[in-house]
Amino acid sequence: MLLASVKGGFMRASRQLRRWGISESRLPQGSIVRYQDPSLWALYRGYVAGGVLILGVMSLTWRLLLQRAGRRRVELSLDERLKFESLLSNLSATLIRTSLNDLDDEIGRGLRRVGEFLRVDRANLHEYVAEGAIVRISWAVEGVEPLARIMETEQFPWATEQLRGGHIVRFSRLDELPEQATIDRQSYQRGRTRSALSLPLGTGDSLLGVLSFDSVRTERAWPDELLPRLQLLSEVFAGALERRRAELALKERLRFEGLLSELSTVFSGLPALEIDAEITRGLRRIVDFLEVDRGSLVTFTEDGLSARTTHSWEADRVAPAPSTIAVDQIPWTAARLLEGIVVRFSRLEELPAEEAVTDRQTYLAMGIKSRAEIPLIVSTRVVGALALSTLTAERTWRDDLVQGLRLFGEMFANSLSRMQSELEAQGLRNDLAHAGRVATIGELTASLAHELNQPLTAILSNAQAGQRVLQGTPVDLEEVGEILRDIVEDDKRAAEVIRRLRSLLSKGDLQMRTLDINEALSEVARLVGGDAVLRGVSVRLELAERLPPVLGDRVQLQQVVLNLVLNGMDAMQESGPRARVLVLRTAKVDAKTVRVEVKDSGPGINKGDMGRIFQAFYTTKPDGMGIGLAITRSIVDLHGGHLEAHNNPDGGATVSFTLPIPHDQP
Repeated sequence: MLLASVKGGFMRASRQLRRWGISESRLPQGSIVRYQDPSLWALYRGYVAGGVLILGVMSLTWRLLLQRAGRRRVELSLDERLKFESLLSNLSATLIRTSLNDLDDEIGRGLRRVGEFLRVDRANLHEYVAEGAIVRISWAVEGVEPLARIMETEQFPWATEQLRGGHIVRFSRLDELPEQATIDRQSYQRGRTRSALSLPLGTGDSLLGVLSFDSVRTERAWPDELLPRLQLLSEVFAGALERRRAELALKERLRFEGLLSELSTVFSGLPALEIDAEITRGLRRIVDFLEVDRGSLVTFTEDGLSARTTHSWEADRVAPAPSTIAVDQIPWTAARLLEGIVVRFSRLEELPAEEAVTDRQTYLAMGIKSRAEIPLIVSTRVVGALALSTLTAERTWRDDLVQGLRLFGEMFANSLSRMQSELEAQGLRNDLAHAGRVATIGELTASLAHELNQPLTAILSNAQAGQRVLQGTPVDLEEVGEILRDIVEDDKRAAEVIRRLRSLLSKGDLQMRTLDINEALSEVARLVGGDAVLRGVSVRLELAERLPPVLGDRVQLQQVVLNLVLNGMDAMQESGPRARVLVLRTAKVDAKTVRVEVKDSGPGINKGDMGRIFQAFYTTKPDGMGIGLAITRSIVDLHGGHLEAHNNPDGGATVSFTLPIPHDQP
């Protein structure tokens, strides 16, 4: 039966409906179609559900795996970051507390730690030092050669320009370098560098150095995310270099100020006659301190046409400075100096192209590469210049260094001015001393007559005896020879008296030379020997053996001793004959000083006169002028010595003076 009645409709068979072509949509509402064929969904929905379930599980598993891998990457990245921050912190703390002497070694160890962390073949710190030189500290893995300690400035021109501009230089392979980096590429190839990263430590003229990393065995990339961390690292090394520069600058400044203080102390109490030699020694110390090739003092002549080198010091194998240079050879420099302006240049190209063309040619002919000239000013007048030059290499003259050199210039200028004033005063003192010597010789007239009379009388007697011998027959030639020898000896004695007399009466410039003070005292003792006999005075010499030479003018020092000897003999006029003893004594006080003493056995010096006997025009003699001891003191002061007097415990007085031993004497 096709249709079966049901409540509310009919039941129908699906197969029959298809046979007669009846669509299920034409059946009455509520009809039920039986025995339908199952759909694809009905047939496979279990498989679909299982597949969906499997795909879901697989997707979940994959997501879990991805999440785990991502978490692992994050953990690795975090761990690497923590390790880097720990490295950065430890490196920073270590470099801060490291002493200046150990800083290079500690930087080398720091580069090794960084290089191993980054897995590079080489880690380098390039430091820009004075005069443009580049010093490197380099670390390399085993089997890779570290870079040389000193780097030539022309090896990486393109990279240097980029770094000075504050840019990072990096390449994974040499082909990435631009065409204008041809020289740089060749330098990298010589260093066997295949990949490199360089970070500037500062910019422009304040570029302290460069932190660089090289890959030698393989090429490698330098990802962007690595750069911020390396920049932090570069700041640590830059801080270390800045600290070293600051400490070295402070140390150099302290040394400079110490040298200035020491030389100022030396010149402040220096006798005028020693200023020339001390200026030369001062120039030597300045040249050695600044590591320049030549230091000199030049003074302008009165006519202003030339500059004369008065003092100079040169390093080993450096030619001396020219003794004179015409102003028209350095017109621009001379004009600036006469205006009180410092002239300095690190290289000849820094001189003005047009105004200083003559100066540049002159300095070039003299072989000068860099120079600083400080005007020497005395009472607002420029008298010369302190010149410091390099002939082997260029060097810079910083502002703070020039300020220090100005102080040296003032010190030298004041010393030269004081020396000139004292030399002028010394000329007047020399005239006065000469007058004193003439007066002193006048007091020795009787003694000198006696000294000359003895050899002249002996000559006359020998000559008369010779005549008698020659009149005899036969002539005794042997006796004649003895007579002639006696005449020669007596003549020498007379000539020696005249020589000593002429020496004391001579008038000339001061002649500061090293001399044997014992010999000078012995000559004075022989000169006054006759006067001592006439006065009944016994002169005794107590001269120290192996006494070092002193620096002085022989005539003036003998005048000092002669004045003291005559004063001592005058003081003993009232003494008994047996007590008239005058002692001349020398002794070495210490490594720098010799003392000369004149001791008499007279009544001594009154206490009221003790502090005034060396004053000009003060005298205790009825017929004295009061200039002898004043002249004596001025001569001793001029020689850098000290004159003093005291009474002896056993009677009499001792007047002594000291003389400095030259620096070059043991």
